[in-house]
This record gives sequence, C-alpha cells and structure tokens, in this order.
Amino acid sequence: MITRSSKLGHICFVGAGPGDPELLTLRAADRLRTADLILRDILVPDELIAATGARAQVVNVGRLCGGEETQEARLARIHAWLIEGYREGRRIVRLKSGDPFIFGRAVEELQRLIEADIPFECVPGITAGIAAANLAQIPLTERYTSPSVLFCTGQTAGGGTDRIEAWASLLRGGTTLVLYMGLKALAHIAPRLQSAVPADEIHVSAISQVSAPGQLVVHAPLSRVEATLSERPLPLPVVFILGLHAQPLAERLAQPLAPCANHE
Repeated sequence: MITRSSKLGHICFVGAGPGDPELLTLRAADRLRTADLILRDILVPDELIAATGARAQVVNVGRLCGGEETQEARLARIHAWLIEGYREGRRIVRLKSGDPFIFGRAVEELQRLIEADIPFECVPGITAGIAAANLAQIPLTERYTSPSVLFCTGQTAGGGTDRIEAWASLLRGGTTLVLYMGLKALAHIAPRLQSAVPADEIHVSAISQVSAPGQLVVHAPLSRVEATLSERPLPLPVVFILGLHAQPLAERLAQPLAPCANHE
C-alpha cells in the first residue's frame, strides 16, 4: 500500500552525459546530490553517481542486451517507481545515458506522466556524439565545407534503402553523419553507402566507450571501414562519425591546404 505524503515529490529526467563525471552538468550534479531515489540506465557508471556525493537509493531500470524483460514490462516498472515515488513525496531522478532527448527514449517514459498530469523537469546532458567529436578532435560542422550535421541511428536503418540513400545524399553535400548504435548494422549500412558515395573520400571514425578510461578510436575510409573493424574489433557502445571533411584536426591540418573560393 502506498503511503501518501501531504507534499508531492519532484521528478527530474537528467542527462548523464557520456559517462565521465567531469562531463556532467552542474545542474545534473545538483539534482543527483539532492535526490532520494535515482532510477538509472545500465550504461551510467557507478563512479558518476558517487562523484556527485549522492546518497539516494539507486535502482537499475535499464534494459540489458539480450535480457528477457520486454520493453512494455520495463516501462511499466519505471512508471510505477516514478508515479508512486512522486505521490510519496520523493525527489526522483531518472538518470538517462547521454541526453534524454537524443535516442534516449525519454518520450515513452514521459508520456505516462503527462497523461497522469504529473509535472517533471528535464536536464540536458552531453550526448555521446558531441563528446566523441570533441574527444577525438573531429569538427562536426565547419564554415564553407560542412554546413550541417545529422544524428541518426543504425537500429532504424532496417532492411530498406530509402533512409540510407538519404544519408548518402547528405554525405555528398558535405553533411557530417553521427551514427549511434550502428556497429551491428554496419554490414547492412556500409555496402549501400559505398555504392552511393565516393567511398574513398568519406572519412569514418569509430569511437568506442566514449569518455571512459578504455576509450578507443579507429579511423578508416568508408571503403575500408568493415575490414578495419574486423582487424581491430571494438567493444560496445560505439559511435560513428562520417563525412567528406570529418577528419581529426591533426590529420587534416597536416595536409596541404586546397585553394579557397573567395567568399565575401
């Protein structure tokens, strides 16, 4: 039976960033420090929570890869913790890896709160793609050469080609692609991109375990990315950065400069 408090609680969805405690925002650290219940994703390390001085009850609610729990059952479990905790007057942090609104599936969890007319707060986090680009020193956009960036996921590439053809068109125009959850789908994605773009000219960087002590970075042209990763397997999670100009700065600046057009 739920013990109802005269004072309702507070729910905050917090982006944990890529995992390094030093990349946590000040507001996120404050919400963790003052929480009495933290519902965390599997990818959020213990060290990040400990670094904030949090003393809350911590519950793992993330879905394990290969686990038997269905997404529906997991959502029901999360909603129960959130709604019951709110009615008990608890300060609850739903701690999401990266940023809650970038492939964080936050909307699925927030929908039930909106339906129940329960207020909540959202605190942004540094998404893995942004962290990977900075830590590997790969500019995602640049004046005149890379006018835009697209965040996409390999899990929705599916068996069709329409989405990948759209990616190819963007790559040809200089857009940088940041691909999440793409390692397992690489065998499907890479050949289709290779047939639609100048594969030797598209730079690919694969960044594994972004910001963790074991972070690894592998660079290869699109034409050789599958072979390179076969020779140098990377542990999950992996973020890919692809683009005509998506090179590490040191590598690019070591090359002769191409003549520039006169931009007024």
